[in-house]
Amino acid sequence: MIVMRPRAVALVVGRLSRLVRGRWAGTDAQAVGPAWLLTTTGDPLEPPTFSQPFAAVPSQVRAARAFVTALLGADHPCHDDAILLTSELAGNVVRHAVNHEFAVSVALVPGGVRITVGDRGSATFPCVREADDDALSGRGLAMVDKIATRWGFQRTTGNTSVWFHLAQPAPTRA
Repeated sequence: MIVMRPRAVALVVGRLSRLVRGRWAGTDAQAVGPAWLLTTTGDPLEPPTFSQPFAAVPSQVRAARAFVTALLGADHPCHDDAILLTSELAGNVVRHAVNHEFAVSVALVPGGVRITVGDRGSATFPCVREADDDALSGRGLAMVDKIATRWGFQRTTGNTSVWFHLAQPAPTRA
């Protein structure tokens, strides 16, 4: 049985508590601040997921990065890659989504982090493509494909979610 370490959950909850100066009740889904949501399934094998909605406008890409940083902390071993890939996926939503909002969800999973960026649908399917050398865009999913341990997308009626998993580097032995 794999259970998420209580210390990792406590670290994230502590960071959020300091940021929003709120208290945790530990229910299935609750607001943790103005727009933050903590979701748990009750299954000890499923990590808690922290989510926040954003408007699908360019200025909110920075806010999405700040949300991920607030949860992981700048010293997390996956921080830099998580911020880069979140930024790319949020930028894709701003360019391609047909609705005016998206959500970022972060879950600390055993050995890493899983981040999902979801919107209410777009006109195209997410796909990796090769951009011309002089192209100003078109590299986002290629970066996700190269950097993430695993990634994928789910498309349902009216919703598109792209997720990626980053594994923490193995500790080095002295």
